Amino acid sequence: MKRFLFILTLALSFMVISAACIGSQETHTSPSSSSSMVTSSTMQTTTTSSTFSTPLAHQKWNMSIVWHVKTFDIPLMDLSPDGSLAAAIDYQGHRLYLVRPDGSSVSFDLMEPEDIVEPVVAGVAIVEGRAYVLGSYGDFTGVRVYDWSGKVGETHEGGAGSVPDDILRSPSGNHLCYLVTITATDQVLVCDETKLKLKNAYSLKWVSDSGLVLMDKGEREVVMKNGQKLLVLNTTNVLAYGDKLVTSYGDALKVLSLDGKVLASREKAGFSMTTLMRWTLIPTKNYIFRHEPLEDTHVFTWNLTEVKVLPGFPYFANKNFVITESDGVIHCYSLEDFHEVFSVNVPGDSLGYIKLSDDGKVMLVSGEYGSFWLYSAK
Repeated sequence: MKRFLFILTLALSFMVISAACIGSQETHTSPSSSSSMVTSSTMQTTTTSSTFSTPLAHQKWNMSIVWHVKTFDIPLMDLSPDGSLAAAIDYQGHRLYLVRPDGSSVSFDLMEPEDIVEPVVAGVAIVEGRAYVLGSYGDFTGVRVYDWSGKVGETHEGGAGSVPDDILRSPSGNHLCYLVTITATDQVLVCDETKLKLKNAYSLKWVSDSGLVLMDKGEREVVMKNGQKLLVLNTTNVLAYGDKLVTSYGDALKVLSLDGKVLASREKAGFSMTTLMRWTLIPTKNYIFRHEPLEDTHVFTWNLTEVKVLPGFPYFANKNFVITESDGVIHCYSLEDFHEVFSVNVPGDSLGYIKLSDDGKVMLVSGEYGSFWLYSAK
């Protein structure tokens, strides 16, 4: 429900901005949707030289824009961990774009002929070469599934009037969860095709590779695994990596085990969520990246010892790389030695989200109010 309210608020805000500018569990398989090719772009915005020798330390490469589409409104997107497939949603045009690293692409209309109203899309996730699009499709709410050839299935979780809340995958893609509000009092959480009925007011927030599912419930955080409640915390500023939790209590940063034991703590290092639902902290395999308000990104080990400061705000991190933005420039750093692997200028007027492949060679970027760019290493 929190994602739905966020989407509604952002959409209304965008309409106001646009006006101001003008004035001054069943699965159904259906035939593949028709597709249309999108011309790839060959614009280039790079600053570093290209070498592909091993090991990763000291490598640098050029990143070039291979595909771009201009859209308006909410930027919903995903990139597979191996970089083989990107997905982007044209929210107003209810269209799904699938893009490969060479810039080739197909697109599908999410509204089918039998749909009585335009779909309201809550999110998209890529798992094993398929794009799972959670939305309200008129007479039902659920997930429509697409691969390169078109629609390959759909699930129905709620009827007309139900609300799609959110869809998330774990970083590796080995777990997929989505939440739907069925009635004013009931919700259903679907994780890896297993359904769990809930009472209303939950918000899906995080899914880890170990299967931890984090859900807001009022001012508390519910930690679940395999449909079982493991822990309830008195804060909603909670993230997970593996079987560890990173929490913020006031201005204190704490690392917790799943039984609630404090493994590490650091004062004056709390974190929160900014606009567009971006966290000011990102946990990864070996490091925790935390943005200091009005400053830069501080790099901590899991015992919360600071080892590095990087310029700007952390937009994305995986086990191999971290991406920050500072003064209109996107920087990517190797986590082997923190050297800069590549840097590119922010492609549009504003920066929304960033996704990077595990090998750092494919990057998907959005603006705050739509438009998408896919980069590949050259």
